Amino acid sequence: TVSNNTLFIDGGEIRRFTNTTSDPVPSLPTTISTIDLSQTWNNADTKIWKYLKKTTSVSAPGPPSLNDGAIFSNGSSLWLYGGVVSQAPKNEPVIPPNGIWRYDIAASQWSQPSAGGDPVQRLFRGTSIQAGNSGAFYLGGAKSPLGDAVFHAEKDAKDQYLVQGLLKFDEYKQTFNNISTIGLNQKGTVSDSYLSYIKAFGSQGVLVAFGGITIVPGKNVNYGNVDREDPRIQFSMQNITVYDIASHSWYQQQATGDIPSWRYMGCAVAVSAADQSSHSIYVFGGWTSGAADGNVYVLSIPSFTWIRVTRDTDPRWRHKCHLISNNHMLVVGGQRPQVDSPLELGILGCDNNPNFSQGLGIFSLNNHTWTTTYDPVVGATPYQIHPSISDAIGGNITGGATKRSPDQGFSSDALRELLGMAKPSVSGISPSPPILTTSIDNTARPHASRTINTGAIAGIVVGSVIFTILSLGFIWFSLSRRRRYLQRLSLDNKSNEQTGPANPPLNIPVEADAGPAGLELRSRREDELVARVYRSHEVHNATERYELPFATQEHAMPSHFKTHEVLVPFELSGCQTYGGNTE
Repeated sequence: TVSNNTLFIDGGEIRRFTNTTSDPVPSLPTTISTIDLSQTWNNADTKIWKYLKKTTSVSAPGPPSLNDGAIFSNGSSLWLYGGVVSQAPKNEPVIPPNGIWRYDIAASQWSQPSAGGDPVQRLFRGTSIQAGNSGAFYLGGAKSPLGDAVFHAEKDAKDQYLVQGLLKFDEYKQTFNNISTIGLNQKGTVSDSYLSYIKAFGSQGVLVAFGGITIVPGKNVNYGNVDREDPRIQFSMQNITVYDIASHSWYQQQATGDIPSWRYMGCAVAVSAADQSSHSIYVFGGWTSGAADGNVYVLSIPSFTWIRVTRDTDPRWRHKCHLISNNHMLVVGGQRPQVDSPLELGILGCDNNPNFSQGLGIFSLNNHTWTTTYDPVVGATPYQIHPSISDAIGGNITGGATKRSPDQGFSSDALRELLGMAKPSVSGISPSPPILTTSIDNTARPHASRTINTGAIAGIVVGSVIFTILSLGFIWFSLSRRRRYLQRLSLDNKSNEQTGPANPPLNIPVEADAGPAGLELRSRREDELVARVYRSHEVHNATERYELPFATQEHAMPSHFKTHEVLVPFELSGCQTYGGNTE
């Protein structure tokens, strides 16, 4: 996670090689590694690391180091949830009791509070994200005897299986809510997917999910032997899922463009154009059903257009990536997949690309290039839409997207309205229903005329003119009547002001008689009252709520409420580590 310009990394495995022929030597981190993001740093510099002890103020043990769990942060605390015990040291695993851990950043103190709400079990390989003040979310995942002490105690407990549900964690109330994922896909399950949060849509923002593995809940899954060619286990990269946090509604939308091949265990970050006309979800890495690639893709919302923005040959998976500053994607950890085995842990899985020294990759969202140095001054500049994106959706570096709808249209009116693409209306009037046309089969009526005769056309024209004149006259009559009424009302009000009635009359909205347009006309006083109430509501929200969307809006928040992007599995000394806690 990133808090107060500090990067926190927890969990995972570290593998080092003493030479090119020996087996890797695994180790588990017992501390949380940190990097100061307020300073310029290079990914090859070993002096950038600082370490945070995972010990409590009492004699009790601190939080364990687990794989494939999650870290949440509301700005003042870190929360560790989920994960499984690593088998890398080849020792008999000791499964910690179920529960969550909290780290108070200001007090530098660990504790293990009891969470309320829905009872939850420890899961792993779900996808998690911090959605500002809307809460923290953990999508899908699987249950394993290496993560659940009760499950592990069962005789011959070896199975691991996917579960349904979207966990929402309220960091302030310390409660969990298990939300149904029946609307996610046909099975309601997913693991190792791509998940992003976009604050701009709805009253609490939306989650956007795609990719990953989906299997019938409760069915044993062996990740090492998953048939990646089987389309039944592939959570589509073309059929995008949108979850509206406020209404608890799921939507699916077909995407078009340069759609990446199906993949899982990659990463995604989302960033918005300055004018909010488009939102770019950057996707990097992951294992595919074919040869993995090192390309970076963008899914542009709300047009649901896939765009390939780089063509690279250095693939990666089991990593995490996060938006830091305004315009950088930081890739942390992972390993290089091999064509014959995505679980390759040998020397071929080690990094020899300087762009990923120590498992840290820095990608400029403004330039669409990889770099080895992070400069916070450059990071403070605004995010700009790259030409490779604007060429596909229109606009310029600050936004102005002209393509704001999917090529095949939105899947539903509800999704269109959620994403701000509501059909245009005039003066609050709902759009007219579509006009239905019926095709007449003239072969069944051989004598039917295919054209309208001249007399009929003349009749239509004359009738239209008469109707228009009558309508205008009726509108003039209605408005004149209302004007006379208001004049009488004004005289009555002056009389009341002079006599000072004990019970002043209420200012009731004045309505016109039902005219052709059916418009409701309110008095000026009522309009002013509504405007005052609306402005008051806006001010109330601005003072009561601190949104935590993306780093691009950190300057609008108090210093103790910063955006927090969780960073996870990491790599040291040129060899892969993976499976650490993630957001």
